[in-house]
Amino acid sequence: MTHDALRRCSFSTSRLIVDEWHDQAARFDLNLVDVVGAVLTEATTTGLPPEWRGNFGAVRAERWVKARDEESPTLLAVEPATARIVGLLILFAAADDLDPRTVDVRLGYVLAESAWGRGFASELVGGLIEWSRSEPSICTISAGVAPTNEASAQVLLKNGF
Repeated sequence: MTHDALRRCSFSTSRLIVDEWHDQAARFDLNLVDVVGAVLTEATTTGLPPEWRGNFGAVRAERWVKARDEESPTLLAVEPATARIVGLLILFAAADDLDPRTVDVRLGYVLAESAWGRGFASELVGGLIEWSRSEPSICTISAGVAPTNEASAQVLLKNGF
């Protein structure tokens, strides 16, 4: 299920522009297959579902782009001053059992290794939370983290999860 609010998700933070990944690719003259190959590496996918782990060559990356397009909104975070790719934000919608007009958002994100340790993950998640405050149909945002990924757990805790 994709919710209209998630299709509209776009925001900026002090260091990032975060928007639908095809729009970002056009804006910054990027190839999404190359983006996926650069972001999804052995190191960055360790805590992800098994079918998402490992390095992504062109064929696998192309399939992954197509699958994300069919499944849910995917956003690309870019540092506009340098056009450096920071990471991907993947949003999943689940109907709110209590109110069919609202949606519960499940959040997934992957940061490029070059962005690790620079506060981008906290900024990215915080930006999403700030954006969601302007969307009355968003009821909750939730995220999970692999028990071994202490850095990501800290990002979520820092942002009130």
